[in-house]
Amino acid sequence: MQGSVPQPVFLNVEFIFSWLWGNIIAPIFSARFLPILEFLVSILIIAGITVILYSLVRLYEIKQEDKKKATKEKSEAIPVSTKPQPGASTSVFDLPGATSGSQAIPRNETWENIRSKLLSDSPSDWRLGIIEADIYMDRQFDAKGFFGDTVGDKLKNLTPEKLPSLQLAWEGHKVRNRIAHDGADFALTMPEARRVLSYYEIVFRDLGLIE
Repeated sequence: MQGSVPQPVFLNVEFIFSWLWGNIIAPIFSARFLPILEFLVSILIIAGITVILYSLVRLYEIKQEDKKKATKEKSEAIPVSTKPQPGASTSVFDLPGATSGSQAIPRNETWENIRSKLLSDSPSDWRLGIIEADIYMDRQFDAKGFFGDTVGDKLKNLTPEKLPSLQLAWEGHKVRNRIAHDGADFALTMPEARRVLSYYEIVFRDLGLIE
Protein backbone atom coordinates (compact mmCIF):
# COMPACT_ATOMS: atom_id res chain seq x y z
CA MET A 1 0.00 0.00 0.00
CA GLN A 2 1.48 3.22 -1.09
CA GLY A 3 1.69 6.15 1.36
CA SER A 4 -0.12 9.40 0.62
CA VAL A 5 2.02 12.13 -0.91
CA PRO A 6 1.80 15.47 1.01
CA GLN A 7 0.36 18.22 -1.09
CA PRO A 8 2.49 21.37 -1.40
CA VAL A 9 1.35 24.37 0.62
CA PHE A 10 1.22 27.64 -1.31
CA LEU A 11 0.99 31.14 0.17
CA ASN A 12 -2.21 32.69 -1.00
CA VAL A 13 -0.94 36.17 -1.69
CA GLU A 14 -4.15 37.25 -3.30
CA PHE A 15 -6.13 36.32 -0.19
CA ILE A 16 -3.73 38.20 2.11
CA PHE A 17 -3.80 41.32 -0.08
CA SER A 18 -7.58 41.20 -0.26
CA TRP A 19 -7.81 40.91 3.51
CA LEU A 20 -5.40 43.79 4.11
CA TRP A 21 -7.18 45.97 1.60
CA GLY A 22 -10.61 45.26 2.95
CA ASN A 23 -9.82 45.46 6.65
CA ILE A 24 -6.98 48.00 6.95
CA ILE A 25 -6.06 49.96 3.81
CA ALA A 26 -9.52 50.71 2.49
CA PRO A 27 -10.93 51.85 5.87
CA ILE A 28 -7.96 54.17 6.38
CA PHE A 29 -8.50 55.93 3.07
CA SER A 30 -12.26 55.86 3.33
CA ALA A 31 -14.19 59.09 3.81
CA ARG A 32 -14.87 58.17 7.44
CA PHE A 33 -11.22 57.75 8.49
CA LEU A 34 -9.72 60.44 6.24
CA PRO A 35 -10.36 63.32 8.68
CA ILE A 36 -8.70 61.30 11.46
CA LEU A 37 -5.70 60.64 9.22
CA GLU A 38 -5.46 64.32 8.33
CA PHE A 39 -5.61 65.22 12.01
CA LEU A 40 -2.82 62.79 12.89
CA VAL A 41 -0.65 64.05 10.03
CA SER A 42 -1.25 67.64 11.14
CA ILE A 43 -0.20 66.77 14.69
CA LEU A 44 2.99 65.16 13.40
CA ILE A 45 3.78 68.17 11.21
CA ILE A 46 3.23 70.62 14.08
CA ALA A 47 5.35 68.49 16.40
CA GLY A 48 8.11 68.36 13.79
CA ILE A 49 8.07 72.13 13.28
CA THR A 50 8.14 72.66 17.05
CA VAL A 51 11.17 70.40 17.43
CA ILE A 52 12.96 72.19 14.58
CA LEU A 53 12.25 75.65 16.04
CA TYR A 54 13.36 74.59 19.51
CA SER A 55 16.56 73.14 18.08
CA LEU A 56 17.31 76.37 16.20
CA VAL A 57 16.68 78.53 19.27
CA ARG A 58 18.78 76.29 21.48
CA LEU A 59 21.59 76.29 18.92
CA TYR A 60 21.54 80.09 18.87
CA GLU A 61 21.67 80.23 22.69
CA ILE A 62 24.60 77.83 22.77
CA LYS A 63 26.49 79.97 20.23
CA GLN A 64 25.82 83.10 22.30
CA GLU A 65 27.02 81.38 25.48
CA ASP A 66 30.17 80.23 23.71
CA LYS A 67 30.78 83.75 22.41
CA LYS A 68 30.39 85.26 25.89
CA LYS A 69 32.67 82.64 27.37
CA ALA A 70 35.31 83.31 24.71
CA THR A 71 35.09 87.06 25.33
CA LYS A 72 35.43 86.56 29.07
CA GLU A 73 38.43 84.28 28.68
CA LYS A 74 40.03 86.77 26.31
CA SER A 75 39.55 89.66 28.75
CA GLU A 76 40.91 87.61 31.63
CA ALA A 77 43.95 86.74 29.56
CA ILE A 78 44.87 90.44 29.13
CA PRO A 79 47.23 91.42 31.96
CA VAL A 80 46.10 94.43 33.98
CA SER A 81 48.87 96.93 34.54
CA THR A 82 49.20 98.26 38.07
CA LYS A 83 51.26 101.20 36.92
CA PRO A 84 49.45 104.53 36.61
CA GLN A 85 48.83 105.49 33.01
CA PRO A 86 50.22 108.74 31.59
CA GLY A 87 47.95 111.60 32.55
CA ALA A 88 46.13 109.49 35.16
CA SER A 89 45.42 111.15 38.47
CA THR A 90 43.89 110.54 41.83
CA SER A 91 40.25 111.46 42.27
CA VAL A 92 38.00 112.87 44.92
CA PHE A 93 36.03 109.63 44.60
CA ASP A 94 39.02 107.80 46.15
CA LEU A 95 38.36 108.44 49.80
CA PRO A 96 41.12 108.53 52.48
CA GLY A 97 42.94 105.24 52.77
CA ALA A 98 42.25 104.23 49.18
CA THR A 99 45.00 103.59 46.69
CA SER A 100 45.34 104.31 43.01
CA GLY A 101 46.97 101.39 41.24
CA SER A 102 50.04 100.36 43.21
CA GLN A 103 50.72 103.83 44.66
CA ALA A 104 49.13 105.48 47.69
CA ILE A 105 47.27 108.74 47.26
CA PRO A 106 49.71 111.63 47.95
CA ARG A 107 49.24 112.76 51.50
CA ASN A 108 47.76 116.20 52.03
CA GLU A 109 46.08 116.32 55.41
CA THR A 110 44.10 119.46 54.69
CA TRP A 111 42.68 118.03 51.48
CA GLU A 112 42.02 114.65 53.07
CA ASN A 113 40.11 116.31 55.91
CA ILE A 114 38.04 118.24 53.38
CA ARG A 115 37.10 115.31 51.22
CA SER A 116 36.43 113.11 54.26
CA LYS A 117 33.27 115.17 54.64
CA LEU A 118 31.85 113.09 51.79
CA LEU A 119 31.86 110.08 54.11
CA SER A 120 29.05 111.69 56.06
CA ASP A 121 25.38 111.19 55.31
CA SER A 122 24.65 114.78 56.31
CA PRO A 123 24.30 117.45 53.58
CA SER A 124 25.56 120.01 56.10
CA ASP A 125 28.91 118.19 56.16
CA TRP A 126 29.02 118.24 52.35
CA ARG A 127 28.38 122.00 52.41
CA LEU A 128 31.11 122.44 55.02
CA GLY A 129 33.55 120.48 52.87
CA ILE A 130 32.93 122.78 49.89
CA ILE A 131 33.32 125.92 52.04
CA GLU A 132 36.58 124.59 53.52
CA ALA A 133 37.87 123.74 50.04
CA ASP A 134 37.18 127.31 48.91
CA ILE A 135 38.96 128.73 51.97
CA TYR A 136 41.94 126.44 51.33
CA MET A 137 42.03 127.58 47.68
CA ASP A 138 41.96 131.22 48.79
CA ARG A 139 44.93 130.69 51.10
CA GLN A 140 46.90 128.95 48.38
CA PHE A 141 46.20 131.82 45.99
CA ASP A 142 47.79 134.13 48.54
CA ALA A 143 50.74 131.79 48.93
CA LYS A 144 51.22 131.72 45.14
CA GLY A 145 51.05 135.51 44.85
CA PHE A 146 47.59 135.68 43.29
CA PHE A 147 46.35 138.70 45.17
CA GLY A 148 42.93 140.32 45.42
CA ASP A 149 40.44 141.40 48.05
CA THR A 150 38.18 138.37 47.58
CA VAL A 151 38.39 134.98 45.93
CA GLY A 152 36.35 136.38 43.06
CA ASP A 153 38.85 139.22 42.59
CA LYS A 154 41.75 136.78 42.57
CA LEU A 155 40.03 134.61 39.99
CA LYS A 156 39.38 137.65 37.80
CA ASN A 157 43.09 138.51 37.88
CA LEU A 158 44.08 134.98 36.86
CA THR A 159 44.43 133.56 33.35
CA PRO A 160 44.28 129.97 32.05
CA GLU A 161 48.03 130.22 31.46
CA LYS A 162 48.59 130.71 35.19
CA LEU A 163 45.82 128.35 36.27
CA PRO A 164 44.62 125.83 33.64
CA SER A 165 41.65 124.89 35.81
CA LEU A 166 40.50 128.50 36.18
CA GLN A 167 36.98 127.77 34.90
CA LEU A 168 36.58 124.90 37.36
CA ALA A 169 37.73 127.16 40.19
CA TRP A 170 34.98 129.60 39.17
CA GLU A 171 32.37 126.82 39.12
CA GLY A 172 33.34 125.60 42.58
CA HIS A 173 33.39 129.14 43.97
CA LYS A 174 29.89 129.83 42.57
CA VAL A 175 28.50 126.82 44.43
CA ARG A 176 30.33 127.95 47.59
CA ASN A 177 28.63 131.36 47.31
CA ARG A 178 25.21 129.75 46.94
CA ILE A 179 25.86 127.68 50.05
CA ALA A 180 27.01 130.75 51.98
CA HIS A 181 24.03 132.85 50.90
CA ASP A 182 21.23 130.27 50.95
CA GLY A 183 22.46 128.01 53.74
CA ALA A 184 20.21 125.02 54.39
CA ASP A 185 17.80 126.25 51.71
CA PHE A 186 20.35 125.28 49.06
CA ALA A 187 19.55 121.66 48.10
CA LEU A 188 22.87 119.86 47.76
CA THR A 189 22.94 116.21 46.72
CA MET A 190 25.80 113.77 47.16
CA PRO A 191 26.56 113.60 43.41
CA GLU A 192 26.63 117.41 43.24
CA ALA A 193 28.95 117.61 46.27
CA ARG A 194 31.31 115.08 44.70
CA ARG A 195 31.29 116.97 41.42
CA VAL A 196 32.10 120.30 43.07
CA LEU A 197 34.88 118.87 45.22
CA SER A 198 36.34 117.22 42.13
CA TYR A 199 36.64 120.74 40.67
CA TYR A 200 38.66 121.87 43.70
CA GLU A 201 40.76 118.73 43.48
CA ILE A 202 41.81 119.58 39.93
CA VAL A 203 42.61 123.16 41.01
CA PHE A 204 44.76 121.90 43.87
CA ARG A 205 46.56 119.59 41.47
CA ASP A 206 47.31 122.49 39.15
CA LEU A 207 48.60 124.43 42.14
CA GLY A 208 51.00 121.57 42.92
CA LEU A 209 49.36 120.67 46.22
CA ILE A 210 48.55 117.09 45.25
CA GLU A 211 49.66 114.84 42.46
